[in-house]
Amino acid sequence: MKKVTLKDIADHAGVSVASVSYVLNNRTDQKISLKTREKILEVAYELNYVPNIAARTLANKKSSLIGILIITSENEDPWEKFLYTDLVRELEKVMRRNNYDVIVSTISVTKPEIDITSKRVLEGVFLINVRGDIFYKLSTKISAPMIIVDSLIEDRYFHKITWNFSKAIASIKKTYNREEVFLVTSRFNDKRIMEYIRDDFNKELIYEMDSVEELESFLEKNKDKKGIIINEFIGDMASRFIDNKNIFVISICGSDYLLDKDIRTVVFSNKKKAVLASNQLFKLIDKQYSDNKYIYVNHNKPK
Repeated sequence: MKKVTLKDIADHAGVSVASVSYVLNNRTDQKISLKTREKILEVAYELNYVPNIAARTLANKKSSLIGILIITSENEDPWEKFLYTDLVRELEKVMRRNNYDVIVSTISVTKPEIDITSKRVLEGVFLINVRGDIFYKLSTKISAPMIIVDSLIEDRYFHKITWNFSKAIASIKKTYNREEVFLVTSRFNDKRIMEYIRDDFNKELIYEMDSVEELESFLEKNKDKKGIIINEFIGDMASRFIDNKNIFVISICGSDYLLDKDIRTVVFSNKKKAVLASNQLFKLIDKQYSDNKYIYVNHNKPK
């Protein structure tokens, strides 16, 4: 199949090749009418035009490529597989709206090898769910501006973003009249974020999700207590073993629709997280730096 060129688009749209180039490269310094812009974009879509990233990189010294790198385990359980699906989708939406292409890659938590940056010139990177020791191995291979997602790495040079778990937990505990409650949570790779989540709980009343059988056993021991569950996939499973009235589920996967209607929820928005993370990355790409390296995303207000 013949590759579509700028001249092909220009011929179909009845405009100059230069005009096509200006529009497809999002040049705002050239006066081209909105009608002409829309016509060129429509023709490019109809002809299935695919831009030559390498050529664009050489011409502009920019790749317009953003990397989304997710640290994963070898054998993921269901509540882990979908932990970042919605967030990645929302990040891709923001990037497309800002004329960036996205490369998504998973990296093994046990064998953290990375070659994506040697094959592609990335303008920015989202590094998701990375463990501290792995981070320092990977960061030496990534020269692009980086946002660390769901890891509280102690490094003053890098920006971190995660959920405001402490605020969400405090608001739930308030509804429980501050009585002692149990916690069931997803396990994140970073030690510090796990400490942050567990901070306000009795150690004996914490279960980090590992298996359905162990979850059932933990809930059976604590069936007369109130509890908080982080991750709606775990919350859905927990509802088989405990009265829904005794739990609050913190939704972090964008799938709170899975839960029974009588389960109370606190919902975090991946759309909001993606926008905040992306805006910070854009600032770094534009060399706009700030001293505040932590962004804690608040949960949505109950409807």
